[in-house]
Amino acid sequence: MSSAKQSPISKVQLSYLFFIIGIILMLIPDLNGLGFLPADVRQYFGVLFYPGIICIVIGYILK
Repeated sequence: MSSAKQSPISKVQLSYLFFIIGIILMLIPDLNGLGFLPADVRQYFGVLFYPGIICIVIGYILK
């Protein structure tokens, strides 16, 4: 009987994951104009843009 091995995350999948996370992090600052979010939460949205850029660059390098 052969045991079912799960393959680890491939480099391409990791690249896509970083790229998608980066795009989401870059889009979050656009939600700053929404009024239903508390101001305490919205003040950190602008900072999320830069980790988004870093994630996109990592995703591109892994490609």
